[in-house]
Amino acid sequence: MGAFVCLAGSALAQDAEDRTVAGEVTEAAPRAVTEISLEAGQLVTLSTASADRLDTVLELFGPDGRAVAENDDRAPGDLTSQIIYVAATSGDYSAVVTGYGGATGAFELTIADGLDFGLTSEADIMAEERVSLDASRREASYPVSLSSDDILVVTTYALTEGLDTTLALLDGSGEVIAQNDDRGDGSLNSQLVYQAEETSDFRVVVSTYGGDGSGDLMLSIATDPNAEVPFDFDSIERDVFAEQTGSIGGRVTEFDYPLELEAGQTVMVLAEALNGDLDTVLRLVGEDGFPVALNDDRGDGSLNSAIAFTAPADGSYTLELRRYRSGESSGDYRLELSFVDGTVVDTLQELLENRVALSGPELVLETEDFRVHYTLEGVDASSTEYAESVGVTLQAMLDEQVSRIGWAEPVRDDDGRYTAYVADADGSMGVTYPVQIVFDNVHTGDVRETSAARTVFVVDNDFVGMGKTAPVHSLMRATATHEFNHVIQFGYDSEEGLDWLYEATASWTETTTVGSDQDATDYVATDYGSPEVCWTTSQDGFDYAQWTLLQSIADSYGERLIVEMWENSVTLDGFETMSAPLERVGTTIPEVIQRWRAQNYAMAYDLAPMFTDTVNIQHTLNSERGWMSKGGLEQLGANYIALELNGRYDFGLSGDDGLELIALGHRDGVVDVTPLGRRGTVDTTGYDHSALMVFRRTMPEAPGVCSGTGYSLDVAPSTSTPPQPAYQFDAPHFTAPG
Repeated sequence: MGAFVCLAGSALAQDAEDRTVAGEVTEAAPRAVTEISLEAGQLVTLSTASADRLDTVLELFGPDGRAVAENDDRAPGDLTSQIIYVAATSGDYSAVVTGYGGATGAFELTIADGLDFGLTSEADIMAEERVSLDASRREASYPVSLSSDDILVVTTYALTEGLDTTLALLDGSGEVIAQNDDRGDGSLNSQLVYQAEETSDFRVVVSTYGGDGSGDLMLSIATDPNAEVPFDFDSIERDVFAEQTGSIGGRVTEFDYPLELEAGQTVMVLAEALNGDLDTVLRLVGEDGFPVALNDDRGDGSLNSAIAFTAPADGSYTLELRRYRSGESSGDYRLELSFVDGTVVDTLQELLENRVALSGPELVLETEDFRVHYTLEGVDASSTEYAESVGVTLQAMLDEQVSRIGWAEPVRDDDGRYTAYVADADGSMGVTYPVQIVFDNVHTGDVRETSAARTVFVVDNDFVGMGKTAPVHSLMRATATHEFNHVIQFGYDSEEGLDWLYEATASWTETTTVGSDQDATDYVATDYGSPEVCWTTSQDGFDYAQWTLLQSIADSYGERLIVEMWENSVTLDGFETMSAPLERVGTTIPEVIQRWRAQNYAMAYDLAPMFTDTVNIQHTLNSERGWMSKGGLEQLGANYIALELNGRYDFGLSGDDGLELIALGHRDGVVDVTPLGRRGTVDTTGYDHSALMVFRRTMPEAPGVCSGTGYSLDVAPSTSTPPQPAYQFDAPHFTAPG
């Protein structure tokens, strides 16, 4: 291993003994670069850590200057970064650390030969070696002796791209007592964590999914007293009466299983993904069509699902297996149905209740409506004064959101309060977890919900390392009202198909409840920078950024319409959740989005002075040659074409049937909006800035299902009279785009 030299960024200090480089990402030096000398075939692990909880992004560049590897978060919820790389050629490589989203802070970069399997310093490594599997060697077996209470950690890391590893642990009689395919970090690697009940001999077997994979992997076998042992569902005594395997992906997104239960019987259902990135959801539905049990993630750190239900009477039920509504996860699954003792219902509920574990002794502060949990020690440490401030803010936001705006009260705990935590939110400002599906919120009147949920939520303890410049108290107030709005949303529907609505509504709520403490204006740049991207896109950040759509709707029809959307979510789903209240006021989704895209150009929002960007200009027309877009305009997206032409011109649009032209012109603090259809005349005379908005009126097939199209514009001088504007925006904050 060669020397580690700082090429850019901040001053770095090297500890040669453990090969750790310490540095800092700042606004003045946002890239910290370390040079590493590698030999061809050498395996190296690069890992970041940060006492400031900096959300790092780690890149590795080869001797030719090209990127060879990149990592943002090493695992869901873990904001540190890690690259494991086998050098293709010998030479000097560059490791570059930056902060995600412009975040700043101190970090440490550790460079180690071989693999870092995430074991603690007290781990005892029993085996660590390279394993080759092929047609002549389908599996490899290793004997392991464990003492009582030893925690065994077995981990694979595929060196061959696409190799899908599996692990199994066998007892002395050869029976499989634990197994794992995918460890849940988005990779095809495996990890098995098992705590021995008594001293005994075992055998670890490593193979590939289906038993026919070929390639190389690294295998680590160790005991680690600090490893976290996931809940062992196999430890539940049960009488299995049915098993089912299948696949979800492509057009197959669900599986239904009829089930007959007798009064007093308790059924447990386990859904396990066998490969791929499948994120399962289980729902048990009664004869009346209403669900009686539902679970997404079962609380053991995986994306697998589990439900337990005791039948109150004889009846017919339908078990539904789905993939999680957001995204297009896929893979094979195994479904197991068994009869269990009734206490298992409470066991599974307890797993969900304990979603948040504080790093130090837990303290509790109670207000009239909230119970705030906090600690004074560890990474979650805050102060009593801060926890009290969180409680005061939450009480005020309950009144703002329920009494003033008119949301229904969300589902309360058994003692009539809401549970909040002050803790490290793993790089987020806050997070909300549904912990119990109650199927009926008593505060929503006569309607019966199908997936109303009780929640717990987290407000970050210090907001360190997030690149935020606002004071901590201000960020806390924005986060508290944002997360409590999620609590309210789950009181209506924890499985709304129009999942764009969750973050958009919570971000909009910040702007209507905490005044200058809101943080939502920081998000707007994401949408303004790429207005061509589809409304409801699944790309990160757009749901937060598009709170301005809700403000645009509220400007035209009042805040009550936003509440009505969530009231509709109880009985409707997907686009209908939004289209039904819009239909009541005489408009449609494409109409309000077209108006919103024009309002974005005008920057006609009270908070516009705090926006950091104007809408992106796709092209500037300064001649009569016209222009052709090669593609990329997605459903309900817009391109803005600046007009540097003085006079009267005819513009024609060719392309997808859903495309249309809207003329935009600014003068004297007003923006005129003139729909042109496919062809029309624009007189730029008298405007200090004018533009065409190419709007794609086509609805997505489903939320998040987006695709791009191209078009062409033709231009010619005209003597025709242009149409009158359809409407105007008062635009005192207008800034010329670009």
